[in-house]
Amino acid sequence: MKKKLRKAAGRLRERLRVRLRKGNALERSIYFTFWSDAYRRERLVVARGNQEYWRRLEDGKLEFLLRRNIHMAEKGLTMRPRRETFAVAYIEETVTLAGRLTQAMPPIISAEVELWAREVLERYFEATASSSDPTIARARENFGRISWNIERDNVSGPHAPFVDAPPVEIEALTALAKRRKSVRWFEQRPVPHEVVDKAMLVAAEAPTACNRQPFSFRFFDDPEQVAKVAKVPMGTAGYGQNLPGIAVIVGDMSAFIDERDRHLIYTDGCLAAMSFILGLESQGVASVCINWPDIASRDEKMSRLLGLQSHERVVMLVGYGYADEQGTTPYSAKRHLDALRSYNSL
Repeated sequence: MKKKLRKAAGRLRERLRVRLRKGNALERSIYFTFWSDAYRRERLVVARGNQEYWRRLEDGKLEFLLRRNIHMAEKGLTMRPRRETFAVAYIEETVTLAGRLTQAMPPIISAEVELWAREVLERYFEATASSSDPTIARARENFGRISWNIERDNVSGPHAPFVDAPPVEIEALTALAKRRKSVRWFEQRPVPHEVVDKAMLVAAEAPTACNRQPFSFRFFDDPEQVAKVAKVPMGTAGYGQNLPGIAVIVGDMSAFIDERDRHLIYTDGCLAAMSFILGLESQGVASVCINWPDIASRDEKMSRLLGLQSHERVVMLVGYGYADEQGTTPYSAKRHLDALRSYNSL
C-alpha cells in the first residue's frame, strides 16, 4: 500500500511540475521560484565570478581584462579611417595592468600574450602621437616605465588578412567533418599527450569574445580518474568504462564584469571544443561529445572532484581515444540544408 501511495504521489508531483512549467506567467514564476533551483545557481556562479573579477583587478592580476582591452585597442588600430584619439576610456587601465602582469611572479601571462600586448600598445601610442588628450599623454608616460621581458617584434599586432589560397580546401574540410562521428568503443591504449596538445593548439585558435578565452580543458587519461569523471555526467551509462581519455571543459565566470556576458563561457567553450575535436580527428583520434546536465548534485560532485572554484562551471565533456575497429557508431543523419539556414529573411 505504501509503495502504491508513493508512486501515486510521484505521478501527481510530476503532473504538477509539468503544469507549472508550461503554465501562465504566475505559474512559471512559482515553479522557478520555489521548485527549480537552476536559475538560482546560475545567479550564484555569475555573482561569484563578478567577485573574483574585482578581487583580481584590485590585485592587478586580471589577465582577462588585459586581453579584452588590448583586443579593443587593436580593433581601433584597424578602423578606416583611424582616429587620432581613441581608447581613452580604458587606455590608462590597460597600461597599468600590462605593467603589473609583466612583473608578476610566478608569471600570469604567456610570452605570446606579453608580446601581443607590447606590440599593440607600441602601435597605439605611435598612432595617437598627435592627440592632445591628457589621458593618452599620462598613459604614454606610464607605458614608457614598463620593464618588458621580451623585445618588440613588429609582427604581433594588426596585419593584413590572408587572401592567398587556404591550406585546406572545402572538400577536405567537409570530408573531415563528415568522417567525425561520436565513437563510444575504443582500443584500450592511451593517446599520447603530444597528440592531444596538437589538437589543443587548434582549439586555442577558436574565436572568443574579445579574445578572453574564458575556459580551460581538464584532461584525464589515468584509468581510475577517467572512471570517476565519466560517472558524473548523464548519458555515459554502458560505455563510460571504455573511455581511454576524457576532457572536462570548464568555463571561468571571472572573465566578465556584467551578467549580460554570462553565456559566453558556453559559446566560447563549445567553439573551442569543436576545434579540438576536429584537431583530434585529423590525427586519427576519435571522440564523443558528452553533454553536461544542469543538476545541482552533479555540479557539486564534479566541482569536488576537480577542485573547481565557485566562479567556475562545467560546459561539456569530450571522451577521446583510438576507435575500436570492431565497434559500431551511430549514423546520425543530419537535417536538410534548407532547414538549417535562410538568407535575407527579415
